[in-house]
Amino acid sequence: GRAREGDIAALRDAGREWGFGVTVMPMVEIGGVVVSSSLIRDCLARGDLDAAQRYLGRPFRMAGRVIRGRQLGRKLGYPTANMRLSSSPSPLGGVFAVRARWDGGDWHDGVANLGTRPAVGGEEFLLEAHLFDFDGELYGSMMELEFVRKLRDEAHFEKIDDLIAQMREDERQARHCLAADLTEQKRT
Repeated sequence: GRAREGDIAALRDAGREWGFGVTVMPMVEIGGVVVSSSLIRDCLARGDLDAAQRYLGRPFRMAGRVIRGRQLGRKLGYPTANMRLSSSPSPLGGVFAVRARWDGGDWHDGVANLGTRPAVGGEEFLLEAHLFDFDGELYGSMMELEFVRKLRDEAHFEKIDDLIAQMREDERQARHCLAADLTEQKRT
């Protein structure tokens, strides 16, 4: 289906040749809107996580293996679990309130940066998560992040003190919206 290069007839022809069946599923509509991967990518690119969740039927998540980074977050008082993502570009980027779990465990609140980290001269696209009130070893773990709210876009800071102040504000905002999200979940 990429770029509308294929269709059902092409799949059926390939199925006859390669020995697989094709079942056509009806389109899914929510609120009169046809749900598609393009629609969800558009929601993510706009940072509209509520709409993405509505169309996915669950919060948007990403997963990856925790790798060793440059240890810069630790030096700034915000140790992070770093995950290298697949080569395909993500429509999502910025700083987010998140919930994380690893190796199938319990969810933990945190704040994450998804992007190239211009504040520290980064070039590689990474997902970095700082978990609140957690001090442990995560290298090699398979971590899953659930994106709850976009806090802001990535930014460059001239002074390291300005970056640290922004990280404190990001943590404050993330803790606030994650607490509000839990309260809302209990009501529903």
